[in-house]
Amino acid sequence: MQTHEYYQKVVELTAGNQPLWQASIICTEGSSPARAGMKLLITCQGAVYGNLGGGELEHKIIEFVRERQTTEPQQLSFDLGSGELGDHNPTAMICGGSATVFIEALYIPNQLFIIGAGHCGKALGHLAKLCGFWVHLVDNRQDILDGIPEESFHMKQYNDFSAISQAVSFGPNSWIIIMTHGHLHDKEVLQQCLSQDFRYLGMIGSKHKVAETFALLRSQGYSADQLQNVHAPIGLPIGSQQPYEIAISIMAELIGELRLK
Repeated sequence: MQTHEYYQKVVELTAGNQPLWQASIICTEGSSPARAGMKLLITCQGAVYGNLGGGELEHKIIEFVRERQTTEPQQLSFDLGSGELGDHNPTAMICGGSATVFIEALYIPNQLFIIGAGHCGKALGHLAKLCGFWVHLVDNRQDILDGIPEESFHMKQYNDFSAISQAVSFGPNSWIIIMTHGHLHDKEVLQQCLSQDFRYLGMIGSKHKVAETFALLRSQGYSADQLQNVHAPIGLPIGSQQPYEIAISIMAELIGELRLK
């Protein structure tokens, strides 16, 4: 793969914020098929792009990344058969020498799905983006989405609230905020999220409306344990009223969830 093709692939794969890691050879000693500057893009499964000289070294790095899936930078040294590095990441290669590899994540792990792109959703998206979240705005009104500035999202999507799984990638790094333009929509989205995997699930609303919604869901068979996982009403109680004030109260809660737990 030519250098320009490699970086085109980086742009392509990072556009949707899918899990992606880059492994780079930063130095070698002795005899080695790897050379400083070689790079490899590694996805969770399937194809890889670029190369690290091939062979067992490349295989071990791919295996390491896919097993650990860490978002923290890693620097690893590999013994390529020379014995110089003892048992530190040994390989069965017989070429001799050693190679040092730097591995880094090329995606933002904490994905914030804001369901409802009104004034509060737009303000929250702006703050969340500044705070290092990947922001995905979802709404069922195309005209609202069309008017949102890029500072408030990484991705925006028109989607019917009755099929929210088409817009939300559920998983351990998924943060979901429900703030649609109607309480019936909020309940509809919440119902679809309760049985899914997520890191955080919150819903906006007054205490009365939240209690009313929870009572209705319990009457429909949802358990207390399921509802206990929902942060609602969302946000710290700071007396917020304006969209950015509300966004600040929500972001403070999200940061506390991220950093203190």
